[in-house]
Amino acid sequence: MSVFYEVPPPSVPEFWTTVPKVTFAIGGWLWVLSYFLLAYETFRSKSYGMPIFAMANNFAWEIVYGCYFQDLWSKQIVGIIWAIVDTIIVYGTIKYGRNEWKHTPVVEKHLGKIVILFIAWCLWGHFAFMNWYFDYNIAHKQGKFYLGVEGPDPTELKFWAGEIAQMTLSATSLMQLIMRQHTGGVTWAICLERATRFIGSSFQPHGHLTLAWYYWPEAHGYYMSPPGVFMWVTSVVCDVVYPFVFYRIRQTERQLPDGRRVPGNTVLKDD
Repeated sequence: MSVFYEVPPPSVPEFWTTVPKVTFAIGGWLWVLSYFLLAYETFRSKSYGMPIFAMANNFAWEIVYGCYFQDLWSKQIVGIIWAIVDTIIVYGTIKYGRNEWKHTPVVEKHLGKIVILFIAWCLWGHFAFMNWYFDYNIAHKQGKFYLGVEGPDPTELKFWAGEIAQMTLSATSLMQLIMRQHTGGVTWAICLERATRFIGSSFQPHGHLTLAWYYWPEAHGYYMSPPGVFMWVTSVVCDVVYPFVFYRIRQTERQLPDGRRVPGNTVLKDD
């Protein structure tokens, strides 16, 4: 018996059972590609493109829901790959992130400890949320079975935890770009990464849950609830605006001989 399975009501079309398989296959592997692009650029430009707290929260989500959480084997394999590639991103951030904190010596000196603290803090939050969700039987559903018990809905659990992580990543990535006024750790390849991640999210979870809400609203109303809409719309808006801000800043920044990028108004020794 599968760890998780669904028994939809008769009103749901038969093709529904294949929808999650297709959307996850496309979305999940597009996310893998986006992580590889981000990891490559981190080491190439000696900077980091994923904001530190968002990275820690994202990494913690993958550890909890990709590695620890009991799910379908196909999802766990992809989740483990996410976590492995994200480990490389975390390492690159600790190794090169100090270049972005010369103006704050305490952060520059203790960046590795800060990253580890953030990851531990976010792990606590994700474990706490997951245990609360199951212990208090939150969002009991008919037709949803997890570990042989009807009621628990891992799809909704991972939506709330994942959408918060996604919104945090999208919003803070945009704000980091605006505040830095340079594109270090982020190139057009990373804009491709964001487009890849955006398209991936359009399939999973958003494409899947849009169809789920349309055909089976009794079990998936949370996707179109006010807080649900707020989170995924915020993510979409930030991801759509990002490449335009990137293009604007790319026109004014300066590139150092070692490949690093700095704001256009930075005074260099040779100036």
